[in-house]
Amino acid sequence: LDPAALDEALTALHPPLLVTATAGTTDTGAVDPLPEIAALCARHGAELHVDAAYGGPLIFSDTHRGKLHGLEHAHSVTLDLHKLGWQPVAAGLLAVPDPARLAPLAHTADYLNAEDDTEAGLPDLLGRSLRTTRRPDVLKIAVTLRALGRTGLAALVDRTAGLAQTLADLVERHPRLDLYERPVISTVLFRPAGATDGEVAAIRRTLLTEGRAVLGRARADGRLWLKATLLNPHTTTGDLAQLLKTVEGSTPR
Repeated sequence: LDPAALDEALTALHPPLLVTATAGTTDTGAVDPLPEIAALCARHGAELHVDAAYGGPLIFSDTHRGKLHGLEHAHSVTLDLHKLGWQPVAAGLLAVPDPARLAPLAHTADYLNAEDDTEAGLPDLLGRSLRTTRRPDVLKIAVTLRALGRTGLAALVDRTAGLAQTLADLVERHPRLDLYERPVISTVLFRPAGATDGEVAAIRRTLLTEGRAVLGRARADGRLWLKATLLNPHTTTGDLAQLLKTVEGSTPR
């Protein structure tokens, strides 16, 4: 998110205003300049929401917490803990600095939780999950936090982020692979040197259909890249080297 462009947009618009910044983009893991964005929101009277679905757990790490500087100014933050939280895919959190901001969630509807039904002992669906009938995964999050604590989760985050740096090192040293940029969190974009976008897409599909590797894809700088999003802290350097060897073996000569 370009702060200059944001300033221009906020100047042209009228309140109420909401700005959504990202801490950990899906394609590259990039983190928006949160301090600058927060300052602009304060100047223009805009609410600030930060989508920290991917990068939010960096807050546990003494090493990586600084990447989230400015997050403390957000009016709301979302975290998707099935990534760097090792939770079920549906587990997520909405965090606010003031519980009063959750007041809209107290809205009731007769077809869901009529007061007389609730008083009679029937289940109150609105009180069980933010998403009504969906399962409440917060217990699993709570158990993980209680079992591992900040230190335990930080160790997993640090290990995973370190593996991304290792993979980037391996790509940079490989004579036939190009690295997009150094990883911010745990996403590494790379591609065979000289390959066309069509060839990159074909490599990914081949590895997937043959059951040899699951890689994502992302478009950056006008080119298509293979995307390795590392989330397993028990991955080894040997695993990463084998991944690159597998990709090289599927690259057209």
